[in-house]
Amino acid sequence: MRVAAAIHRMLLCRLVFCGLLTLAQAAWAQAGSDSPRRVALVIGNNAYGSGPLLNPVNDARAMATALLSAGFTVILKTDTTQPELTAAVREFGNRLKEGGPGTAGLFYFAGHGMQIRGRNFLIPVGANIEHEDEVSYQALDAQAVMDKMESAGNGTNIVILDACRNNPFVRSFRSGRQGLAQMDAPVGTLVAFSTAPGSVASDGLQGGGNGLYTSHLLTALQRPGLKVEDVFKQVRMGVLRDSQNRQVPWEASSLIGDFYFRAPPPGQGFGGASLAPSVPPLPAPDPAAAIDEALWSAVKDSTSSAEIFAYLNRFPSGRYAKEARARLADLVAPPRPSGQTGGAGNTAAVPGNVLSSAELENVLRSAEQSEREQQAHLATSQQRIDEIVTWGDVGTDRRPPNPKRNALGFAEGDRYRYRVLDLMSDRYTRDYLWRVDRIEADGGLWLNDGAQRLDALGQMRGGSDEFTGQWVEWQPALPIVPALASAAVAPAESAAERDVSSTVQWRNAEGRITRALLRGKLHGPVAENIQTLTGLMQTRRLDAFLSGPGVRSNGDKLRVTLNLSWWFAPGVGLPVRWAVEEREDDRLLRRTLHDVTALDVLSKPAARPAP
Repeated sequence: MRVAAAIHRMLLCRLVFCGLLTLAQAAWAQAGSDSPRRVALVIGNNAYGSGPLLNPVNDARAMATALLSAGFTVILKTDTTQPELTAAVREFGNRLKEGGPGTAGLFYFAGHGMQIRGRNFLIPVGANIEHEDEVSYQALDAQAVMDKMESAGNGTNIVILDACRNNPFVRSFRSGRQGLAQMDAPVGTLVAFSTAPGSVASDGLQGGGNGLYTSHLLTALQRPGLKVEDVFKQVRMGVLRDSQNRQVPWEASSLIGDFYFRAPPPGQGFGGASLAPSVPPLPAPDPAAAIDEALWSAVKDSTSSAEIFAYLNRFPSGRYAKEARARLADLVAPPRPSGQTGGAGNTAAVPGNVLSSAELENVLRSAEQSEREQQAHLATSQQRIDEIVTWGDVGTDRRPPNPKRNALGFAEGDRYRYRVLDLMSDRYTRDYLWRVDRIEADGGLWLNDGAQRLDALGQMRGGSDEFTGQWVEWQPALPIVPALASAAVAPAESAAERDVSSTVQWRNAEGRITRALLRGKLHGPVAENIQTLTGLMQTRRLDAFLSGPGVRSNGDKLRVTLNLSWWFAPGVGLPVRWAVEEREDDRLLRRTLHDVTALDVLSKPAARPAP
C-alpha cells in the first residue's frame, strides 16, 4: 500500500494545481457568505522637513486596524518618500485588478496636500519643493490615484483625503491655495475630504492621538448596517459639532450600488429593521462527499490505471467505486490476441478482468517511477523559471570556483539586477544586469564583458548608459566612495559638502560626441532607510549637483545639468538605488530611478525578490 499512498498523494497535489478541488471549496462556501474582496492603501505622513504634523501616522495606523477588522486587505505606509508613494499606488492598483470586478478599493491619505491650478497633489516626506513648477514631479497627483483605481475595473472605490491641513509649501506659490480643490468622482467612486474645498482642516491636538476628522471616521466605521454615505454623514455631524461649524467634511459620490463597511447583526436588516427568516437555512454540505465528487471528476476519463486506483484507495466504498473498478479493469486488461473478439471466451481467459496483486503492484511501481521522473523534470524547470524571474535569463551565474577579489571586496561573479523607473512617465521601462566578469591588475572592474568599466572603488570610469545606450566616460571618476568614508552620517540639512568636478563625454551610435566640464557639490552622506524588492535596507545616500558648459562635435554649445543620487548599503559594493536627472539648457531629458531587484555578492548573502 506504500505505492498506492504515494500515487494518492501525487494525484491530490495535481488536483490542487489544476484547481479541480475548487469544486469542493465552492460546495462548502454555499453554507456561508461569499464576501467580495476588499483592498485598502493607507498612508500617513508626519515627518515633513517643513511643517511637520502631529497625527497622520497615528491616523493611518488606526485606520489600518479598523479596515482590517472590516475585512480589508491593508497596505499600510507611513512617512513615505516620493518613490515609495508611487510604488505603493502601483501595488494597490495591481491588487485591485487581480481582485476582479467584485473587489472594493479604498485609498486613505493623511498628511500635507495642496492644490495647484485646480489639481490636487499629495506631498511625500522628503519633498524639496521651492517653486510651483516642481510640484508635479515632487508630489503625487491625487487624480493619478483615481485613474489607477478606475483602470483596475474593480467596481467600487472610496478615496479619503485628510490632507487639507495648513500647508507651508503653498504660501509662496502664485496659483497655490490652501486646502484641496473639488474633484469629480468617476462612476462607482466616492471621494471624501476632511473639509470643504479650499478650506483647512484641523490636525488635532498634540497627544490627542488622532486628527479631528479621522477620530470621527474611526467611530462611524464601527457601526454595523450603515451605508457608506451614512458613515460620512455621521462623520460630518461630529466634526461640525466639535469644530463649532468651522470644519465641514465634504464628499462627491458617483456610487451605483450600496456599500457597507460592516454588515448588520444577524436578524437585523440594513438600517436597523428587524428581519424574520423567510426560509430555513440550507444544511451544510458534506465535505467528504464534495471531495469524492471532485476526485472522481478529475480521474474518470484518465488513461492512467494508477490514478483510478488512487481514487479507489481513497474511497473504496465511494459513490463512484463501482464505476472506478470497471474502469480500472478496462485499463489493465491484457491486449486480445489478433482476431479474437469479445465474448464468453475472453471472459474465461481473464476471469472478471481483474489483475493479481503482484501484477497490480508492478503497474503501480511503474507509475511511481514515471511520477518521480516527472517531478525531477518539473523541479529542473522550476529552477530555470526562478532564475529567469530573478535574473532575467538563465546562465547569468558565471562565478568561477576561486573568484578573484579586489581590496574593496568586489569579487568575480558578483551580480546586481536593476529595474528602471522612468519618473517622467511613471512607468518601469526595463531591467538590466550588472555582473563583475573581470578584476584588472589595478583592482578595476569589468562588468558585462567590458560594457561597464569601474575603478577599484566601484566608481564609474566609462560604460554604456543603461537608459540612452550612449557610451559615457568620466575623467576623473566622481569621488563617491571617499565621500562615504570621510564624512560622518548627518541629517540632510547639516550633511557635509565637497566641491567636485569631472569632464564627461557622451558618444552616440553614430559616433557624435558631446563633451561637458561639470562642476558642483557632492552632498552627504545622509542616513536613509529604503524599501527595495530585496527587502528593507539601511543605506547612506549621496547627492551630486553638477552643471557646466558643453559642446557637441558639430560645434553647437549647450549647458548640461546632472543631478545624481546614490544609496549604498553595507557590504553590497555597488549602490542599491541610484537616480539621474539630466537637462540640456532648460530641457529636461530624463528623470530615472534605478532600484536593485536581486543581489548575489560574496560580501553579502544572495538576496532575492521578496514574495
